[in-house]
This record gives sequence, structure tokens and C-alpha cells, in this order.
Amino acid sequence: MNMNLIYWILGIIVTIIVGYFGIKYTFKYKTRTRLLFFENSCFSLFKSVVKELDELEIKYKGKTVTENLIIYKGTFFNSGNIDIDKNLIYGPVKLILPDDYEWKKVKIIDQSEDVNLEYEFEKKPNELQFSWDILKENEFFTFDSVIEYKPEKSPKEESQLGISNITENLSKKITFSQRITNLKSIDIGKFILSSLSEYKFAIFGFLLVLIVTLLFAIFPNIYTYNIDTDKLMKDSILLEPGEVTIADSLADSFDENLQKILTSEKEKNKKLKGILVNASLFFGGLALVSLFFLLFFTNSYFKDKRLDKWIKQIDDKYI
Repeated sequence: MNMNLIYWILGIIVTIIVGYFGIKYTFKYKTRTRLLFFENSCFSLFKSVVKELDELEIKYKGKTVTENLIIYKGTFFNSGNIDIDKNLIYGPVKLILPDDYEWKKVKIIDQSEDVNLEYEFEKKPNELQFSWDILKENEFFTFDSVIEYKPEKSPKEESQLGISNITENLSKKITFSQRITNLKSIDIGKFILSSLSEYKFAIFGFLLVLIVTLLFAIFPNIYTYNIDTDKLMKDSILLEPGEVTIADSLADSFDENLQKILTSEKEKNKKLKGILVNASLFFGGLALVSLFFLLFFTNSYFKDKRLDKWIKQIDDKYI
């Protein structure tokens, strides 16, 4: 099969494949709804040191505090690239506690400016609901709460759970419910953006290596072609000392065999040039496409790093 046709077919196939995934990825992430939740802190009010001192006690609303009361702080952060407003929300965002836990007190302790936020937990003590008018890109709110652990077990079984098990169980089993357009699920954990950044950094490295490899595939071919052309010119024009030049021979006798040789060499040179040019165009096109994705992922990577830094600053305030 003709090499030009092979490179032409390969170029079309690769262009279609890369173009398809490029367009699909671009539209997927061009406008993306994302909501991130991370836990700032979760600990028992009844600390171990207090439990060991019989003379010391803590009271909450006139009642003595036991290990059943838990302080829980959390933050919601709009980590997407579009605003989440009422037109996208068809139901409040809910935090649902595991069995035997109830919300007792909730307070918003920090939020972005002009976030008109409402919350409610009295109707269903195990559900905390949040709703807002609009939560713009990179806006957030942080809440503090008191949660009571009320197990349906005997006091002996309850005491065996321990303080750490109560808080760990809460952190692991708390669930979320939402009805927001184009939001598949709420991202959980402050390190999720770091994981995404590492994934994008890996793609960045792959594309960079690919571009360098493609460039090396282009320029050696061009360099080889130039060398072969120069060699052909010298071989065609200059002969060994003592022999007549091709120009003299053609002028004197128009040697048919020599003419055929020159024609054959020119045809080979022409085909070689065509193959190398097509190969250079093919690899050059791949390099340009790879460069486009490299720039895209570089921008996305640094954007995630900025978000990660911002989230860390919010989290550090309430550790």
C-alpha cells in the first residue's frame, strides 16, 4: 500500500479519535456543577480527662454532659465553575445522621458574603437541611453543631462503645441527600481536590513526554531528507576524478541509460520527500493536539491547587 495513503488514513483516524474525546471532555468540564463538603472537626464534649475526675462536670442546658454529646463542624464549598442557585435546586441539601444520633443545636459560624442561608432540623432530628438563594463559584459556609448520641441499648452496652467509637461512627456513617441539577453527588473530603490535581499532573506529564517524542519524530526525518537530498545532488552532478561530468555526457551523447538513472533517482527522491512531509504533518498534528490538551490540563491543575489552598485556609480556622 502507498505510504502516503497510509499516513493519510492514520491522520484521519487519529484526528477523529482525539477530536471526539477532546470535544467530549471540553463540554463535560466547561460548565460543571460541583459541591464539596468536608468535616472540620468531630469530638466528644466529655473528654477523657474530665471523665477521670469525679469532682468535675460539664453542663449543657442545665443537664450534665456525658460522652453522648458531640461537637460537629462542617463546611460546604462550591468547587464547581457555575453558580448554584434556586433554579438548579429542587430540594434542600440534607445531612442525615446514622441511627441513634440526633441534631440538638446548629449555628452558622462562617460564610461568604451575601449568602442568604436557611437551615432546619426540628422536624426530623436526624436530618439537617440547608437551602440558599445562590451559592456562587468558590463561595462557602461553615456550621457548628451539637449532636446527641441516644442508643437504644443498655447502659452497659453503651459504655463499651467508648468515646472514640461514637465519633468515628458518626464521621463514617453520616450521609447526604440532594436534588441539584447536573450534580451527581456531593464530593466528600477536603483532600479530594488534591487527588484530582495529582491525576491531572500525571496527564500533564504524559502529554509533555508525548509532545517531546513527536517533535523528535518530526525533525530527524526532515534532517535525514535534507542529507539525502544533498547526497543525491552531489552523486548526480560530481563523478570520480578523470571522468566526464553528467552535464558533458548529456550534452555530447544524451546517454539513455544515464538519463534513466537520473530519472529513477529523482522519482525516489520525490517519493521520499512526500513520505517524510506526510509523516511530519502527521506527527506535527498530533503534537499540536497534545499541546492543546497540555495547556488545558495545566490551567485546570493550577486552578485546583488554588482551590485546595483556599479550602485549607478555611479548614485551618476551625480545627
